[in-house]
Amino acid sequence: MTLAVVFEQAAATAGELLTSLEPYRDVVFALAEDDPYARRFEPLLSTAGTILTLCGDTATDAGRLRAAGVRGIMPIGDRGVALATGPAAELGLPFHSPRTAGALTDKHTQRTLLDRAGVGGAGHRLLRTPADWDAAVRALSLPLVVKPSRGRGSRNTRLVRDAEEGRALVTRLLDGPEAALVAEEYLAGARTRPFGDYVSVESVCRGSSVRHLGVTGKLPLAPPFRETGQFLPAALPDGTLREVEELAEAALRALDVRHGVTHTEIKLTDRGPRIIEVNGRLGGNLVDLYRRGHGLDLLQVAARAALGEPLPPPERPAAGRTVFQYYSQPPLDARRLTRVEGVRAFLPRDRIDSYSQFVRPGSELPDDLRSVFLDRIAGTADSPHEVDAVLAACLPELEFAFAGPDGETVVDAATLRQLNSRAARDAEGCAQ
Repeated sequence: MTLAVVFEQAAATAGELLTSLEPYRDVVFALAEDDPYARRFEPLLSTAGTILTLCGDTATDAGRLRAAGVRGIMPIGDRGVALATGPAAELGLPFHSPRTAGALTDKHTQRTLLDRAGVGGAGHRLLRTPADWDAAVRALSLPLVVKPSRGRGSRNTRLVRDAEEGRALVTRLLDGPEAALVAEEYLAGARTRPFGDYVSVESVCRGSSVRHLGVTGKLPLAPPFRETGQFLPAALPDGTLREVEELAEAALRALDVRHGVTHTEIKLTDRGPRIIEVNGRLGGNLVDLYRRGHGLDLLQVAARAALGEPLPPPERPAAGRTVFQYYSQPPLDARRLTRVEGVRAFLPRDRIDSYSQFVRPGSELPDDLRSVFLDRIAGTADSPHEVDAVLAACLPELEFAFAGPDGETVVDAATLRQLNSRAARDAEGCAQ
């Protein structure tokens, strides 16, 4: 049966897709015609499957997928969910309903449905004008998190403590890159250091069945909400682990998710777990993590789910072993990565399994607060508590140079991590 993969810059790289989908001989890579990132990979993807262009018109795209004999659609990003929904419905393929797809890609819609089911956990307001911000401040308690209603990677996501500061931010974003924003009550995290105060639950849904593939532990965020790493297994007591899995299932049922893999982010608070967001796709960088930690290929799980094939048996990590990933995040005022030194010193190295550089020197860096993964350090430790020691031994050898408003800044990866960690603790203190 032919599988269509909607490719974009998202949870899986082109290389990971080609490796994982090698057993599938009939693969169509569907690329949005206005996506320059996807188009750059067309020559590589064409070595493993047929290239198909999606234009965004339901009837046209459905006709192209029908002509290609597609029997299952697998998105790897949020835009892919939106692009595939209409054609899948027209062709009668197993996929999210339009209502569910809308909830998975629009944060206001999602929060509304979660609230109706009693699993929201955070007050929210839709912002289309600065006046909506004023109403949100009156209805909700500061601090508030302001984020795009449709967005990913923490783009333009900021913690706002002051009403006037928030009004200026909302005005600037709505006058510029964002069509709509959401203001949410800030969920203060429990004291979980040296780990992050959130986790994610990776699940696969089929009809009325929800099966959790694993709970992913996280390293602390860099300000404002930028990811710095993750690990398996999550460092949670058994009772909290059950609570997290039950909350993720309740959220998926509230959104009526019935097909495919999902990635549910959950905040750990003193009042118990609370939903951050539910995504109808794989989480970022999880293919490597779950392959090493569970011996499970999440892309193959997603492909099987899309085609209605039997799913692999449940897997659990081997006892006494933690696999992790760490990502270097640039300073918030950095505008260009100018130099990277020390990469050759990383491998071979005890406890480090691989090193991947994601941003080339000379690359411009975005100024919209999104997570920018300069690299990925993948390693193994004896326990979650030993991840810090493994990183402390290797990060000083890696050096970055950035261009910013005050000239060039040169900093090693260990110092960069310390600066981000100190800024995160200061932000947490101000938000309490």
